[in-house]
Amino acid sequence: MTQATIRSRSAIAAHPITSTAIALLVAVDIFLVLWVPLYSRLTPKWGDFPFFYWYLLIIMPVSSLLLWIAALLQKRLARPGTGRASGAVLAEGTVRSVEAGSEDGQ
Repeated sequence: MTQATIRSRSAIAAHPITSTAIALLVAVDIFLVLWVPLYSRLTPKWGDFPFFYWYLLIIMPVSSLLLWIAALLQKRLARPGTGRASGAVLAEGTVRSVEAGSEDGQ
């Protein structure tokens, strides 16, 4: 008898909606910061500050918030047993696999 091989799905394939949300958040952030014609104008003014300056002051917290949400969603994608928990780096520079309990000299 042959055993059926079990393929583990990647986190992106397992959660396509979350992965799409992460991609959209990062794409919107890149667009808002790098699309210069969006904010390279003098009007409207807020006091003596042209639009360019207060747009940049407002977009930095917005950008931070978008990337923070994307990072939180990325953490949700990681399944238990993957990522940082799958291996431990010892003080001598050796890597030990947590699941197998073996040591590798690399």
